[in-house]
Amino acid sequence: MLIPLPWIGTFAVATVFVVMFALGLMLGREQIAAALARRVVLAAVVFAVLVPIPALAVLVVKLFGPPPAVAAGIVLMAISPGAPVALRRALEAGGDPHFAPALHLAIVLLAVLTVPASVQVMDWIFGAEFAVTPFDIGRQVFFAQLLPLGLGAALRAARPALARAIESRVASLGNVLLLALALMALVNVPAIIGEIGWMPSLAGFGMTVAALAVGAAFAGRHGEVRWAAAVAAAMRNPGLALLIATLNHAQPSVTKAVIGYAIGLGIAMVVFLQWRKRAVVNRHRHEAARAGS
Repeated sequence: MLIPLPWIGTFAVATVFVVMFALGLMLGREQIAAALARRVVLAAVVFAVLVPIPALAVLVVKLFGPPPAVAAGIVLMAISPGAPVALRRALEAGGDPHFAPALHLAIVLLAVLTVPASVQVMDWIFGAEFAVTPFDIGRQVFFAQLLPLGLGAALRAARPALARAIESRVASLGNVLLLALALMALVNVPAIIGEIGWMPSLAGFGMTVAALAVGAAFAGRHGEVRWAAAVAAAMRNPGLALLIATLNHAQPSVTKAVIGYAIGLGIAMVVFLQWRKRAVVNRHRHEAARAGS
C-alpha cells in the first residue's frame, strides 16, 4: 500500500467537510419549499434509496454466492445510503438544485433509523450477527455531513452577501481536494485489487448501474428530478459501511471488500457523469440549432 489508508481517511474527512460546507452555502428555504411541493415524488425516491437497493443486494448475494467477506461488503454498502458527495454528484448530473438538497437531507436524516433497522434485517437473513445503534450512525452523519452543511446554511441565512462572495471559492477548493483525494486513491488501486480481486469492484459497478436505473424509474414522469433521484439511489456511503464493519470487529477482508465496492461505484459514476455532461451539451446544441433556424 503506497499511501496508508489512515492517511487517506484523514484527508477524506477534511475534503468532505469542505465539500459539504460549500453545498450548505447554497441551501436556503426555497430549496426545502420546492422539495416539499413535490412530497409524493420525494417519498417515492427516498423509498427507492432505502428499500429496493438493499433488496437487490440480497438477491445478488443469494444468486451468485460470493465469498462471505465479499457478500458482507456488498450488503454493507447497499444498506448505507447518503454518501457525503452524493449531493454534489446529483447537481453535476443535472439534478434540480431546488430538489436535490432536500432529498439528500431526507436520506441522511432517515439513515439514522434505517441503517440500524437494515442491519437487523440482514442479520436475520444471513445470520451475520452484526449490530449498530442509531447513536453510532447519528454521530457519523452529524460530524461528516450535517455539521458542515448546517454551518454553510447558517452563514447563508445570517450573511447572504458573504455566502455568495465565498461560495465559488469554497466550491473550487472542494474540487481541488476531491481531485487530490481521487489521485491518492488511484495510487492504491493496484494494491487493493491485488489483495481482494475484482469481484467486489465488479459487484459495485453492476449494483451502481442498477441503482441508477432504479432511482430514475422511481422519479416517474418528473424529469426535472430524475437525475437527482438516480444519483441518490446509486451513491452509497463507504464511511457508514466501514463504521458498521469496525464496530462489529469484522475481518480485514470485509473492509477491503467495501473498498473494492467503492472502487466499482466510483468508476460507474465517472462514466455516468460523463454521459450526462455530453447529453447536456448535445441538448444545448440542438436547442441552439433550432433557435437559429
